[in-house]
Amino acid sequence: MSDASDSRPPSAPEGAHAHELFDVEPGAHEPLADLAAAAGARIEESIHELRPARRRWAAYLFLGIAIVAGVTGTSALSASAGFTRLGPSVVVVIAYLVCFLAMTRALRLIPISLVYAIWSGVGMALITLIGWRLFGQTLEAGEIVGIVLILAGVVVIHLFSEAS
Repeated sequence: MSDASDSRPPSAPEGAHAHELFDVEPGAHEPLADLAAAAGARIEESIHELRPARRRWAAYLFLGIAIVAGVTGTSALSASAGFTRLGPSVVVVIAYLVCFLAMTRALRLIPISLVYAIWSGVGMALITLIGWRLFGQTLEAGEIVGIVLILAGVVVIHLFSEAS
């Protein structure tokens, strides 16, 4: 008979501990466990696989589309007057839909840190230029310096990222 201070269940082999929850007996769960293990292995492989350079240009093309669509949507958002004008409001919805669909395609090959840094930095600079040229907004010297520093940061992130 087992001592009360023993932490092993009665059916556990000698040397086993009660905290070994995942050591289960063979049974009906095995096909699911095998399926989960295979799925996990495929996910692990896809995360760490080297991606062909010829496909990477397509990811950057999708990122460019996402930037243009995002800038278009944001410009139309300003022109929609709080969604009170139908035409610009429709452009906002369509442009943002295209933006995020293209961004998801870019994320298949480019890490999210790079995608978001490039998308937000370049998009912000373009929106600032559009606000200045089309909407008559003024730019102070400090704002221009800030934009240049943000774009320089995007370049640094891209140059020193191991994923690029």
